[in-house]
Amino acid sequence: MAVRKVNHSRRIRSKKSTTLSKVGFGDIVEFKYGAKDIYDKTPMVFILGKKGKILNAINISYLREYIIEQLLEETSPKKLKSWPLCGKAFRTYKTTDISMVKLIEYETLAER
Repeated sequence: MAVRKVNHSRRIRSKKSTTLSKVGFGDIVEFKYGAKDIYDKTPMVFILGKKGKILNAINISYLREYIIEQLLEETSPKKLKSWPLCGKAFRTYKTTDISMVKLIEYETLAER
């Protein structure tokens, strides 16, 4: 079954260049991903955490808007590990294949 991507570009207020060392849980970032045989070469992800050379994240390009709103309200990464709404969008990325990281300022429902 193919996974349909959702375009969230209208919710992006700004993009600022940054590095992976400066991002942490709850940040939304976009980056170029250069691994072989991948579908999404420019993922927009909600950061869960980094462990060694692995970045754990939820690719919000595969989530509907209302799920992202709930995700942005979370304060603990432990709650998200078993969150069924994000299961299909959970991804691990090799940090060595990541370049051009941009921190996203995402417009929430409360800010509209």
